[in-house]
Amino acid sequence: MKKSYLYILPLLLVLLILALIWLFGRDGSDRFGKDHPVPSGLECSIPFAEDSPAAVDSLDSRSWLAVWNGIQGGIYKYDFYYGALPAGEIFLRCYEVTENIPLSTDRIEERSKVSTDSTSAFSRLVNHQEFTIYEGDWDDYYAARIEVWFRDAATKQERKLMEKVYRVEGWMR
Repeated sequence: MKKSYLYILPLLLVLLILALIWLFGRDGSDRFGKDHPVPSGLECSIPFAEDSPAAVDSLDSRSWLAVWNGIQGGIYKYDFYYGALPAGEIFLRCYEVTENIPLSTDRIEERSKVSTDSTSAFSRLVNHQEFTIYEGDWDDYYAARIEVWFRDAATKQERKLMEKVYRVEGWMR
């Protein structure tokens, strides 16, 4: 009986070593950011540090978007100010800039969505709503166009309110 354990232990040890090599030997990167570098000369806004005050950085006095880094790379929060709108929903759509690749389409719109009442003047419609970009890895930056959309509560019609290019990174899953 004791001799059978002598044959099984080396086999288990080899399997354990192979599993560790597989788990830790690969780089884990999805290469998205490496395959889509920020084009030289492209102006990109950089998300604000978490919980830092945001300076107005829009030349358009009718809309204003600010994006902050969240608690980990790829996790962001946004504020959005806009003029008069009927009741509806504000949400984001994001695209990689060089190839116009939609980013995290199955999650960003839903996670970034905020219901709003009708407004008659320039006001804050979104306050630090969180969203996550999954493509890419931490510290592997690329350019993303963040678009702010509005869906009218009565007509269900959608329209883009503004867009802005940011340097982003993905959330490592």
